[in-house]
Amino acid sequence: MKQKANILWVALATFVMGYVVSALMQPGLAHSGIPAIIRIGETEGQAAGKTADSRTSHVRKADITDTALPAAFTHGSSNGLNRPEALTPFFTLLAQSERPVRVLHLGDSHVAGKTFPETVRQTLYDVWGQADSTHSGITYTFMGRNGATTSHFANDEKMRQIAEANPDLIILSFGTNECHGAGYDEARHTAQLETFHAMLTKTCPQAVIMMTTPPGDCIAQRSVGYVTRNGRRRRVVRRTNRVNPMTVRCAANIERFAADRHMAVWDLNTIAGGERAVSGWQRSGMMRPDRIHFTPEGYGLQGRLLGEAILMAYNHYAEHTPMY
Repeated sequence: MKQKANILWVALATFVMGYVVSALMQPGLAHSGIPAIIRIGETEGQAAGKTADSRTSHVRKADITDTALPAAFTHGSSNGLNRPEALTPFFTLLAQSERPVRVLHLGDSHVAGKTFPETVRQTLYDVWGQADSTHSGITYTFMGRNGATTSHFANDEKMRQIAEANPDLIILSFGTNECHGAGYDEARHTAQLETFHAMLTKTCPQAVIMMTTPPGDCIAQRSVGYVTRNGRRRRVVRRTNRVNPMTVRCAANIERFAADRHMAVWDLNTIAGGERAVSGWQRSGMMRPDRIHFTPEGYGLQGRLLGEAILMAYNHYAEHTPMY
């Protein structure tokens, strides 16, 4: 019996020794002292079951629907952000933080109408999740006002409201009101942007700021003429709409301003066709009769495109960013 017991102990010791040697010969096991890294949407149990080799893979990319412009946009260009790498601090926080990541969208009537920002929000929520008590995810809030320019928000009261939101990413959607008329002045517009940008960076120094360009609009024209009927001369007033040529200049000015500060821009005006953008919006039936605002379908399309442009930038970040 004693001899059998010794044999069993030797066998057990050999097994344990073999297991230890085998473990030491395999780098990167979960017990190697390297903490598990949990990807967005991944449970702690899933992360713990991965080897270190798998955990050094890149951050998981987002699934994107890739919405296309309707065929009416014959001069449209590819969707995406200019200088997407400018959002890297925001994406890093999103990938690594265990707290909610906050997005604040500021703008004019296009934002105030709600459909545009709400669609952006839902597009991002579908991928990153809405933050709550059990999910880090993101929160997406917005502030808009009809007729607003950046000057409307460049005051202490608005800065206090923005500070309370404590955003990690601020999206600025202005420009339509700045350039709605023949008197658009790039220098004055740039000065307004500089003032607002300086106030934002002072109020929210931790926030990443990105900009969008206006989608395009028309200017109402009034002409007076005279016609003679039955020997009587009558005054006739005609009202027509023509494409606002200042929108392209305004969009280019926003792009220059952002490029000088290495900020990301979603250039909707160029994406929709630049000088031909309004034609695309009209022929697709997405503009209101005032030729300034858009139908719910138009704002919904804009919201999906902006949301997907941000997700595409995130995928570029994820593709080039290891887990640790």
